[in-house]
Amino acid sequence: MSLTLFPLSPALGVEVAGVNLARPIDGRTADALRDAFLERHLLLLRGQEIDGDAQIRFATLFGPVSHRGAYMKGRDFSHVSNVREDGILGSGVLRFHSDHTFFRHPLRAICLYAIEIPPSGGDTLFANAAAAYANLPDELRRHIAGRRSLQLFDYGGDYNRRVLERAAAPDAPRCWHPLTLKDAAGRTVLFMHAHTTAAVDGLGDTETNALIEELVAYIADPAVGYRHAWRPGDVIVWNNITLQHARTDFDACARRTLRRVPIAVSEAEASDETATAA
Repeated sequence: MSLTLFPLSPALGVEVAGVNLARPIDGRTADALRDAFLERHLLLLRGQEIDGDAQIRFATLFGPVSHRGAYMKGRDFSHVSNVREDGILGSGVLRFHSDHTFFRHPLRAICLYAIEIPPSGGDTLFANAAAAYANLPDELRRHIAGRRSLQLFDYGGDYNRRVLERAAAPDAPRCWHPLTLKDAAGRTVLFMHAHTTAAVDGLGDTETNALIEELVAYIADPAVGYRHAWRPGDVIVWNNITLQHARTDFDACARRTLRRVPIAVSEAEASDETATAA
């Protein structure tokens, strides 16, 4: 099957037409989907009526399911929901970030399927962190070259509140990563995340705060992004390294549920990992 692809924005993403995920995907179509994913970082398929098994079958074209973390023990998907008892990250604004940066191996990709969508709001914003890096002035590139950031997350805290290492719980996962790294296609990616960057080596707190705000402005630039207004039946899979994502606010009384399949870098990363500071 030859895919029909419609660009979603100049910076990233394509809508894929003519693929029914409720049916098995043949090898040639799978290869074409992976090629489009590598080039454009995000695939959108609309109007899908699929169960969890079909979503997993599609998601695992791009890597194995990650079972790391409390939400994924003994299951292959979770729900981002404000109405389900087992729902996670159900409401409110989320700042730009990538998932699991505070582990040695961040997720390779994420696949979401829209089940319930509010009448307005709750959009997902995507930013191309390779394009953001390309837009940095030369002086700023030199300033961050060779530096690392401590990525840290306290599951017991506010998801949007940046936690410094000295204030974090002892068992909060953390890991040092370069401020820039290469994605699967060899592009240089700005790998800084506003609410999980606890420190930058060689910089004090004040300098780190200023650097974070400066870099966030490049990541949040609409020129390197795409804003997705969800419809029920939408499926999106995106590259969690090349892209960062955020969420706009919505009425807390409105129902919003998306089924989430996290995709690991390797079979080894799909199992639980104990992260330690480098």
